[in-house]
Amino acid sequence: MQPGHWLGRPLIAMIAAMSITATLGALPVPAAADPGSKQRIDQVIVTLNQPSGASIEAINTHHGTRTITWLATDPTTYLLQAPSGTALQHLRARLTADSRVHVAELNFLGRAPEAHPRGIDAWGGTDPSPGPLQPAVGTIRLDPALALSRGAGITVAILDTGLQLDHPAFEGALAPGGYDFIDGDNWPEDSANGLDDDGDGVIDEALGHGTHVAGIVRLVAPDARILPIRVLDSDGIGDVFTLVQAIEYATLQGATVINLSLGTDVPSEILSEAVRRASRAGVLVVASAGNDATGAPQFPAAYHCAIAVTSVDAAGNRSSFANYGPWISVAAPGERIFSAFPTSGYAWWSGTSMAAPFVAGQAALIRSAGPGLEVREVGAIIGGTAHGPHHGIGGSPVDDLATDSASSMVDTELGDGLIDLTASVEAALSGIIPPSRANRIDGTCTSDGSSGPSL
Repeated sequence: MQPGHWLGRPLIAMIAAMSITATLGALPVPAAADPGSKQRIDQVIVTLNQPSGASIEAINTHHGTRTITWLATDPTTYLLQAPSGTALQHLRARLTADSRVHVAELNFLGRAPEAHPRGIDAWGGTDPSPGPLQPAVGTIRLDPALALSRGAGITVAILDTGLQLDHPAFEGALAPGGYDFIDGDNWPEDSANGLDDDGDGVIDEALGHGTHVAGIVRLVAPDARILPIRVLDSDGIGDVFTLVQAIEYATLQGATVINLSLGTDVPSEILSEAVRRASRAGVLVVASAGNDATGAPQFPAAYHCAIAVTSVDAAGNRSSFANYGPWISVAAPGERIFSAFPTSGYAWWSGTSMAAPFVAGQAALIRSAGPGLEVREVGAIIGGTAHGPHHGIGGSPVDDLATDSASSMVDTELGDGLIDLTASVEAALSGIIPPSRANRIDGTCTSDGSSGPSL
C-alpha cells in the first residue's frame, strides 16, 4: 500500500492529483514541546465512543478543537488541535467527561533511551570486521543459528531516527516504502539539523541511533529486509500519535517485526491499542526497556502484545543502567555493541536500545524458519528458549526448559533470561513451542482477539 492512502479522508481528497512525495510533504509538522514537558504543547488525541454515534465535527464544535488527522485502522481516533491559549489538562478533563469520547490523552512525548544524552561509547572507524567477532555474537549463539536461518523473506521495520540510507552495511537490504514522519517525506535519513530541539544543552545527541539499531538487526538476520521509518528527531524526541501512525504504516507495508528502541514512562491507552492491533495483524513488536535503572514500567515495552527487552553485560548480568521489573520479557547484550554508524562507519554504543534489535533480528530468524507461527508462538519461543539467570551463559537449553517450566516465578530483572538464537531457531524448525514464564503475548493479541492464557 502506498503512503498517503491511510492518513485521512480530507488529505486524500485534497491531493488526489499529487505525487506521493508531495502528499506526504503536506503533512502537518509536529507541534513544539515546552522544555521539560512530556507532551506537545497544543495537541490532544481522542477516541470516540462508538455506541454514542458521535461525530468528530460535533466534538470540535463543542470543545473548540480542530482535526489535524486520524488513523486509518482505527477511524474513531483523531489528533486534534487545541484552541489557542487552552490549558491542555483542562481540555483533556472536559473531553474525558464528555460521554461521546471514549479516550482523551495528551500527545505525550517519547525518546530514544540513549538520548539523555549518553552518546556513543567510541567511534570504530570504517572497518566492519569487528561486528561478527564481538562478544555478543557468541553470547547469544548467533553463528550456529545462521546455519539454520538467515531471516529470508522477513521485513523488520525500524521505527527510530532514520537510517544513513547509503551506508554500506545496508546495501541491498532496504525494503521499499521507507518514510520520514518528522519531515513528512519519503526519505527517512538519519541526519542532524544542528539544533538543540529538546533544550538540554546538547545538539543532535541521538544522531546515528537508528543506523546503529538497524545495523544490529542486519548482523543478526542478514537476509531480512530493513524498513526504515523515522519517528524521532536528531535529539531522539518523538510523540505518541506519530508512533501510532508509524506502527500502522509499518504493518500496512508488510513488516512482520517492528523494533521500537524508544519509550516513555507515561502510559497511553491509544499506543497500547496500536501495539495490540499490530499483533492481531501478525506483527511482532519488540521494544527496549529503558536506561533509568528503575523498575518503573516503560512504554510501549511494558504493554501486553510486546516483547520487552532489557540489557545484560558480557557476563550475563543486568547492565547497571538497564530497567527491570516483572514486565521484562527477555534480556540481550547491550553493552559496547559494535554496529553501523554515520557516516559510513561503525561505532560501539551501549543501552537497551542496542539489546532490543538483537531480539528483533532473532524474531526474523524464527519467522523465516517457521513461517506458519503465530505472534504469540514466536514470543513463546523467544522466552522459552532463553537461559534463566540461575543457569548463566552457555547452559544447556534442554536443562533450561526443564527447570524453567517447573517454576512459575518470573525473574524481575531478566524475565525469561538471556536469549539463545540457536535454540530458538531449532524450536521454530521443530514446531515444538516451549513454555515461557514471561511471555505476555496472550490470546488477546491474536487475530481473532479471543481471550486466553499465555502459552
